[in-house]
Amino acid sequence: MIPSGYGDLSWILLGWLLALLGYAVTLWGLRRQFRTMPLPWGALLIATGALLVLWQIRAGTLPGLSLHLMGAMLSTLVFGPALAVLPLSVALASVTLATGMDWSTFGLNACLLVFWPVLVSRGLARLVSYLPSNIFVFIFLGGFFSSAAVVLLTGWLLTGVLWLMQLYPWGGMLEDFASYWLLVAFSEAWLSGMLLTVLVVYSPERVALFDAVRYIDRA
Repeated sequence: MIPSGYGDLSWILLGWLLALLGYAVTLWGLRRQFRTMPLPWGALLIATGALLVLWQIRAGTLPGLSLHLMGAMLSTLVFGPALAVLPLSVALASVTLATGMDWSTFGLNACLLVFWPVLVSRGLARLVSYLPSNIFVFIFLGGFFSSAAVVLLTGWLLTGVLWLMQLYPWGGMLEDFASYWLLVAFSEAWLSGMLLTVLVVYSPERVALFDAVRYIDRA
């Protein structure tokens, strides 16, 4: 997350502009999604509660910086990209509130930790959909490896933005922040792959981006 006390108005305004645009697109996507399927309140509340816990379990690195699991790929697969924004945003708001961070950077943090990982997750899910119709392809590539890729791409983007904002030196960022995202990526991949396997086997209808007809009925 972008730490508190950052006063460059241009970055803050850019973050809020992109975040508001992202939430507007999300609302438009939710309207389309609600026309075809009801809102899964139970699953959404469970996912939000789980993310609240995961995002609060953080490992500190450089002063003011920490790493944590994200759950973006799994949320996107289960709820779809538009609905996945909601639990991730609640998790981000809870961390901001719990740590006493400056709310002025919420928009920029939302761009980096909510919209970017959901966008990458949707792109990777689309790529997996072009691969052979095998349930193991969906689980291992869509759940395991894609979750790791989302975490790495998000962590490294955050590293680059923090360096561009001149908050930390590049050498320290590479040694004490960017490299540790590899460990987070492995943990995220293992957890997401396990949970996705359980959902696909026992409740495939709860995974929005899983086509049971393609992956199961044609097997």
